Amino acid sequence: MDLSFKTIPLLLLVTTLDCLASTGGSWQQKPAWANEATPSRKAILNENPGGPIAPFTPGSNNLSLDVGQVFLMGDLSTDYSDNIGSQLHYTYGVSDLFGFDARLGYSEHSDGAFSMTTLLTGLRTNLAWYDKVVPYAVFGMGFYRPSYRITADNGTGSSSVSPVLFGVHLGPGVHLEVTNKLFFGASLTFHDVFGTTKNTQNGPKAVGGTFTSFFLNAGVTF
Repeated sequence: MDLSFKTIPLLLLVTTLDCLASTGGSWQQKPAWANEATPSRKAILNENPGGPIAPFTPGSNNLSLDVGQVFLMGDLSTDYSDNIGSQLHYTYGVSDLFGFDARLGYSEHSDGAFSMTTLLTGLRTNLAWYDKVVPYAVFGMGFYRPSYRITADNGTGSSSVSPVLFGVHLGPGVHLEVTNKLFFGASLTFHDVFGTTKNTQNGPKAVGGTFTSFFLNAGVTF
């Protein structure tokens, strides 16, 4: 009696294995996740090799128009008022994590008494991929051309100075992919323009300073 009870589990195991083998050995198959590696985001977004490239993926060219507010800081905010600014913004996707960033911008303040032209380059770092939302950060450097209109103390004349200065910029942003060709987003960037002193007809003038830009942007990928 004891022997029969001991052989029942063994008989059941042999019977089960024999049934599985007769159905093609499905018990030996690997789960789906073990058969192939998880595809990258680029592969998911670009299922067709000749199809369009999604925004900010490797090999993508992304061009946008940015418009928003330029907030002057420090001595600049004392002498001049904040105003609307704009820039043409280009990003080349180097990898899923990094991109090359370039910007050409302009803003004018206090009825033309002060203006700022920028030509900047930098490194874009994609912090994460949340489906179609991409938060990122940018750090870079470039050239700043502030233009000052200086009025004489007696109000009888004026002069101007427009030096080309060097500076750095950094800040966060976020982009939302609308389609494989269109995106929009927002960015907040702090700029530090290395200051110096220039001689003018009305005496020495301190140039440079800091400002922050908050831009909304819409762009296309090609």
